[in-house]
Amino acid sequence: MVCMGAQSGYSGAQRWQEKYTEGASALKQLAEAHCQQDLTFKSTIAYKRSTAQAALAHLKEQGFESVLPSASSMAMIFNRMGDRLRPVVKAKPKKVPETDAIFANLKATDLTNRISGTKRLSLDCKATVKLGEFSRSGVTRGENQELDHDFGSEEKYIPFGIVDKDSGQLYLSFGSSFKTSDFIVDELHNCWKALPTEEQNSMELLQLEVDNGLESSGIRTQFLHRMVKFADQIGKPIQLLYYPLYHSKRNPIERCWGILEKHWNGTLLRDVTTMLFWAETMTWKGICPIVQLNQNICEKGVALSKTAMKAIKQRLKRNLELPKWDILMQPIIG
Repeated sequence: MVCMGAQSGYSGAQRWQEKYTEGASALKQLAEAHCQQDLTFKSTIAYKRSTAQAALAHLKEQGFESVLPSASSMAMIFNRMGDRLRPVVKAKPKKVPETDAIFANLKATDLTNRISGTKRLSLDCKATVKLGEFSRSGVTRGENQELDHDFGSEEKYIPFGIVDKDSGQLYLSFGSSFKTSDFIVDELHNCWKALPTEEQNSMELLQLEVDNGLESSGIRTQFLHRMVKFADQIGKPIQLLYYPLYHSKRNPIERCWGILEKHWNGTLLRDVTTMLFWAETMTWKGICPIVQLNQNICEKGVALSKTAMKAIKQRLKRNLELPKWDILMQPIIG
């Protein structure tokens, strides 16, 4: 028995994707083929992210101009077809061909050096901190009125950190100049001076775990020059162990930056005093960091000539299989 008044079966307009099946098929292919948009629109694949406006333009090029709905309707059509816009998730880390070998070398070397007489340090710079009444995406129980924009901050500082992997002691420095090779090595000097004399004397090797950033890479001439001089000054061999590209988060110092961000959360870092206070009161493995301010001027773009670099290269003992990722330098004593 059929009910002649059944509205669901006999009335209502067809949906666009049901009425124009060829257009729906082209739309589905567009959504499945591309997941990101080329913002310059210069590539041969014009629309990589399937927004409503991009989809309309794409279907227009395919000859469906006469049957196209409005932009708002197109967005609903996408949703009905199961192609809702979603945030891009960091689930596929990039890798270079040497990534696995670099991590294997890091692990093996770290285990070998985890003996008495080896100081194992992890170091890195953090993103520039702008001083001012900015929220920094946090919450507070105190004053909660911030500036509506963080443009034009005149005072900025570059955080640099060194964490001792054995003792857990954290060293933080805030530089008012630029993130350069000289800034990094200057802070290594200060960290060395803060070590007890007996620890300096008993040390046989200084192991430094570093990100392969521009200022501290294994091919940065000024950095290698300063590191060789540093080895001569302290009279100890230094081994540079680099983390592979796109994997800087594995560097232990990165966890310290996360703790600092959570610690000053929504604090309005109005001035240097406030910034240093919050840095000094954080804890890493139950220990407060040693904090200092570096107001030395560091010049950018300092590099050695090929002639000057020849002498430095002779002082570098590079790993034969991973020459850019594992470098040992012996001091010249006397």
